[in-house]
Amino acid sequence: MDRLRPRVSVLLAASLTTLIPLFAGCSGAAEQPILNQFFTASRLRDNTTLDGFSMVALDPQKQGTVTSFSITNVSAEQRKPLTLRSLAKAHDDAKAEDTALNTRRETFQQANDEAVQRVVKAGRTAKLKGGDADVQASWFKMLDEGIELSRKVADARRKLATESAMVKMSVADPRNPIDVAKYDGELVSKEVTVNATLRQPNGETSPHTYMITMQRALLKGEKGDIIGRWVITSLKDAAAPAGTKTS
Repeated sequence: MDRLRPRVSVLLAASLTTLIPLFAGCSGAAEQPILNQFFTASRLRDNTTLDGFSMVALDPQKQGTVTSFSITNVSAEQRKPLTLRSLAKAHDDAKAEDTALNTRRETFQQANDEAVQRVVKAGRTAKLKGGDADVQASWFKMLDEGIELSRKVADARRKLATESAMVKMSVADPRNPIDVAKYDGELVSKEVTVNATLRQPNGETSPHTYMITMQRALLKGEKGDIIGRWVITSLKDAAAPAGTKTS
């Protein structure tokens, strides 16, 4: 029986040697369909299809079209917490502060209408006396607070929109609209390297290497977890000079 072991080991080694290339050939198999769809929709300028799973496109008139490609590497997935709830709360709080200030300013103006008119006409730097000086200080202080709060609201809105845009695309379901601001969760990212043949707008073909970022949302909420679809969020041409703007 012992003499059979070397033969078994040799057969096992041979089997593994045969299997390794097969597994290597399957690298990127999960990413292949979405990339096929991406390059096809980009070539056809099918923005309706692209809007369902990609935040970028390869413009056939400016950048050309990919006629064939192979996936050469898929990075390990990276995860980071989503902060949609806290961003939504920050936005709501900023809007509430802005509304409260507007109400306070309107009340102040109604109570000091004539003085406010004189102060506005005189301007911020005018040397006023008595009650008008007090109104001047209060009025322009509220105006400054209003400018700062407007910036705060805009910044909170921008941050919420930036994080929620990809998440909304990842979990979009027309039959069951989802308010992503009510969920916590994670943002999963991976980088896919692609070697492609690019047909340029002038008809010439050339090899190109693209770095493609794919992301999806994993949401956790009171009504259960939601696993989003992969979304293409970035496309970079590895041959482009540093600083060159790509999709």
